[in-house]
Amino acid sequence: MPHPGPEYRSKLSLVSRLVLIITSLGVMSLFTAGCDDRPKTASTPSAADVFFEVSTIHPEFKNRERSFTLSGRVRAFTRADVRPQVDGIVLNRLFEEGSAVEQGTPLYEIDPAPFMASLEHAQASYERAVVQRKMALKDYERYNMLYRRRSASEKERDDALLAYELAQADEKLYKAALDKAKISLAYTTVRAPIAGIIGSSKITRGALVNANQNTPLATIIDLDKVYVDMEQSSLEWRRLRQGLIDGSIYLNDRAYDVSLYFEDGTLYSHLGNLSLSEVLVDEDSGALSLRAIFDNPDHLLLPGMAVVCKVNGGVSQNIMTLPAKAVMRDPKGNAYVYTVQEDRVLQTPVQLGELYNDGWQILDGLDSSYEVVISGAAALRQGSRIRVINQDGVNITLDGAKGDKNKEAAVKAVSNPTTSASGLGQSSASAPATSMP
Repeated sequence: MPHPGPEYRSKLSLVSRLVLIITSLGVMSLFTAGCDDRPKTASTPSAADVFFEVSTIHPEFKNRERSFTLSGRVRAFTRADVRPQVDGIVLNRLFEEGSAVEQGTPLYEIDPAPFMASLEHAQASYERAVVQRKMALKDYERYNMLYRRRSASEKERDDALLAYELAQADEKLYKAALDKAKISLAYTTVRAPIAGIIGSSKITRGALVNANQNTPLATIIDLDKVYVDMEQSSLEWRRLRQGLIDGSIYLNDRAYDVSLYFEDGTLYSHLGNLSLSEVLVDEDSGALSLRAIFDNPDHLLLPGMAVVCKVNGGVSQNIMTLPAKAVMRDPKGNAYVYTVQEDRVLQTPVQLGELYNDGWQILDGLDSSYEVVISGAAALRQGSRIRVINQDGVNITLDGAKGDKNKEAAVKAVSNPTTSASGLGQSSASAPATSMP
């Protein structure tokens, strides 16, 4: 066997060194593993171990106030356009724009010269008619006396009578012309037809105006009261009328009261009253026109303002409602709620009616035996495990002593499920809690 050369010995030495390094690394890893006594991190709990904390109620049938919210537009209660009633040149403007004026306040002065001349002519014509009527009367009396003495014929007496009657008619005719001339002269001073706030003047001094012009001289608006025009869907109107007919709805003392909100949500301090409901449905919108009257002593409401009105529609008797946040919808838009069965929830379809102050009316799908989730429902799914922390407005996680202190708050929460009882936090969904089986 030939003796290995230097090249072979070099390769054998390299392999030996590699084996030694690998062996050393293995020993070090075993030593490190044996010495590492740090605690292990707990694994994430499975879906079956997750509990969702929720609030629930047992829905009840009660009487509830009806109301509907409508968009409205403020209209002037009284508005008058100031227009000339005679032709002429405007000599003076007698008011300040934007000021308050009383009924009968002089606003403009039209050149009265031609109307004074017409008045004098009418006056002279009337006086002449009066003299002629007196002369005709004396002639008639004379012929009547002669006729009795048989010194005048019957025809002469009748002609004198007819002349007297014509003179009476002429007197009335010229009297009417005189009155008209006086009225025309009075119209040369244009006066305010109503009391209110007068706007800007549309004409200036020296302008020619006439009685038939389309452009008003100015506009006066009475702001002490205003109208608010609204539109209600024919469906809502029919539901109200049908409920009044069958007795399921009755009108209380606050029926047809109207609350007004400004565009920023601020409540107007004065309550209005519904004054008009049209009997014709608009063919384009399918809505009826409603009108409410509001006192406006501070002139906060101005014609043209957009507002929101809440109209009280009486009381619906013996209906079931749920808070709006308890009602969910599936991808097809069908409504459902989560009901409690032991420690899990079931997705229960419901049929909705009208939207009331305290939530949706439930027409079908529930009764008072169901326990419905009203808080924390957004995080739930069919079959989710839950822990009820607040039931019918009572925090069942409190001890007995604390529970007694919350009885009054619990009663309020049951009567109005949309509010939380004694700060028990019904209004927000609770984060899921984990529990070991």
